[in-house]
Amino acid sequence: MTQTEFVPVCTDDWYTRRRKDSEGEFFRKVADQSPRKGLNGGTRQGIYVFTADGELLGYKNHGGDAEAMKTVFREAKAQFDKLPEARRKPGGVTVPEAGKPDPNYHRVLPEDGLVLKVNGRILEAKAETFVKGTCEFTGGDQASRDYCWITADEKRALIPPKAEIGYSYALPEKIAQRLARFHFIDNTRGEPEFWKKEHVVANKITLTVTAVKDDAIEIRLDGEVKLEAGPKLGFEPKLRGNLRYIPSRKAFDRFDIVALGDYRGETTYTPGAREGRKPFGIAIGLADLTKPSERIAPQGARDRDPYFGRD
Repeated sequence: MTQTEFVPVCTDDWYTRRRKDSEGEFFRKVADQSPRKGLNGGTRQGIYVFTADGELLGYKNHGGDAEAMKTVFREAKAQFDKLPEARRKPGGVTVPEAGKPDPNYHRVLPEDGLVLKVNGRILEAKAETFVKGTCEFTGGDQASRDYCWITADEKRALIPPKAEIGYSYALPEKIAQRLARFHFIDNTRGEPEFWKKEHVVANKITLTVTAVKDDAIEIRLDGEVKLEAGPKLGFEPKLRGNLRYIPSRKAFDRFDIVALGDYRGETTYTPGAREGRKPFGIAIGLADLTKPSERIAPQGARDRDPYFGRD
């Protein structure tokens, strides 16, 4: 129904309600017709059904119940069908050009950089391995999703200065800090608070050249990270990964990293954590930028300067 009778659009309320441009103005116009008016700058999150010229036809705070959402869509469609035919027919509404986006709330993929997909999951130890963990919090046993952006300069800093087997060098500081503070988080149950600089107790990650072929340099990644924000919140993962750089293309075609360790605690918007220290795993790999879903800005990039190491 949503694919055949509606035009699905997804946007991030955190950005959109703040934007001082035509898209932000349009979103606020629609949202202000709903119960969720974002008073005092508060959230306007929800599911909105509206016309191309911004008349609200239906609203629901979230879509957890499929049948309830179907009812919202049916009622909105009935409202749309009551509108004058001149407004409903193709071309009945003229949509102006969007204009220049607000640069403060507009994130653009790093040109010639790297985009990594980051998935986290709670685990349980079984024999000598780990299996999917169980959690009483609804959905807490599902994998989380995020993306890590690396700039062109940072990507170049990943290339080994010497293409010699056994040559070892440190992971660039900005990348190491970004991974630790903004991606080594338990975001399986909601949006966590990110680690601050002072929470990074240890962060040693090294790269070692393991093979040099005709047009490929293979690199092993090893590391240990310790994150601590008091006695009740912390994560101590060990890292292992494999990267491959193709000199002729000036590109990495492999960037696989696993971070595994004990996680403890929860933050304001991630309730329902398991008690004590429990295993938590993070898998990192290259994103497929042909998929729009993998071009989404990192959660941590909302705080742009800290995310890119400018704080």
